[in-house]
Amino acid sequence: MKQTLLIITALMLIVGCSEVEGKQDLIPVVETYDNGNIKNIAYHKKSRTGIEKIKYEEYYKNGQKESEETYKDGKPDGKWTYWYENGQKWQEGTYKDDKEDGLFTEWYENGQKIREVTYKNEKKDGLSTYWYENGQKMWEHTFKDGEEIEATYWDEDGNER
Repeated sequence: MKQTLLIITALMLIVGCSEVEGKQDLIPVVETYDNGNIKNIAYHKKSRTGIEKIKYEEYYKNGQKESEETYKDGKPDGKWTYWYENGQKWQEGTYKDDKEDGLFTEWYENGQKIREVTYKNEKKDGLSTYWYENGQKMWEHTFKDGEEIEATYWDEDGNER
């Protein structure tokens, strides 16, 4: 009976996951905690060179999602997101060919932003902003190809330094 239930569950996972982000023929690998909750799911697909991981999800013991990562050719590619155990988003950013590329945002556990930084080919490029936990801007830096062009700083009360 247990074996039949396990086979049915595996088939349901395969069928249910076959449409994840429009990908066909995904192979989910699931690890669980002792309490039965899912610990992580790694989605794989067959490629010409073997089997490659294309997505990874990790969960806290309470069932809340902890992270979600995407891969291409075995390297970070696409959106990566992390959450605090209370469900509040912690970090989010985008990778392209294993390099930070695009907007990266981080939040305090209370939901207030910590920082926003834009990367282009793993170098800071554009406006980078950091905030105090009270929501007041801490500093802003402007970058071009990783080089700082301009910077402005504030104290916790909003006074420019």
